[in-house]
Amino acid sequence: MPWAALLLFVSSCLLLPIQPQWGPAYLYWILLAGPVLFVPWGLGLLTEQWPTQQLMITRLLPFTGLTLVAAFCLPAGWIAASLAGLWLLTVAGIGIWAVRRFRELPLAGLLAVLFLGVAAAWAFADRWGWQPLGFDPLIVLLTAIHFHYAGFALALMTALLPKSSLQAALSKGLVVGVGGVAVGITSTQLQGPAWLEVAAVTLMVLIGWGIAALQWHEARNVRQVGRKILLRLGSLALFCGLLLALLYGWRFAHQWSWLTIPWMYATHGVLNSVGFTLLTFWGRSIKEE
Repeated sequence: MPWAALLLFVSSCLLLPIQPQWGPAYLYWILLAGPVLFVPWGLGLLTEQWPTQQLMITRLLPFTGLTLVAAFCLPAGWIAASLAGLWLLTVAGIGIWAVRRFRELPLAGLLAVLFLGVAAAWAFADRWGWQPLGFDPLIVLLTAIHFHYAGFALALMTALLPKSSLQAALSKGLVVGVGGVAVGITSTQLQGPAWLEVAAVTLMVLIGWGIAALQWHEARNVRQVGRKILLRLGSLALFCGLLLALLYGWRFAHQWSWLTIPWMYATHGVLNSVGFTLLTFWGRSIKEE
């Protein structure tokens, strides 16, 4: 685990005046854990074969992520957006590097970087106070969070799986799954047919469950006990988080009074961030003896 980045993240969130404008304070902690902790950590795992890039990412990226933290210490507006724009430009630079290395990177690794760009763009929109397509400000914030975890982290998790035909198929499935969910939610926002979002969410959940199952199966051959436990707990957290997503996606057909957006980001959001992302990345950081 990158303890320096973890210490940097915790101290910044505790000491700096983060302004929870659209939702409870812990939502902002979940979001900001991405650029300061999980993004450098995950990209460091992905770039182990390029020591120079890995050093730059693991040592410098957490500090550039602080520009986004600083943006959330200010009210939404042009100053906050300018700070968030610095993080967006940093992510764009990583994206250019990844595209140039696309023949060497696994497909899911390239997708992780592209999804990170989407996350940074929505975080920028939040800090600008912009509401694309009339989405509620809370939805803009949640979209930025979503693409850090169900986008970037899930694709990274897939990229780190052993190469196989199933891993390759699941990587391709992420393109359809994540894109389909985005189209489905946008369709619902524009008063389109509800079944489109239901179908997209269902497909995405099945793909995610496949990734969780593949990591669970991989852990069977892991000798290091700590690594085995963390990988399996990460798979379990992903399975449970996606089950909640499936139930919420089917809200048009089945109404559950307890299944609200606040309940979802309190459970589904935590299962994605400190659940499968933290546990999987931690497990991947433990080397086999």
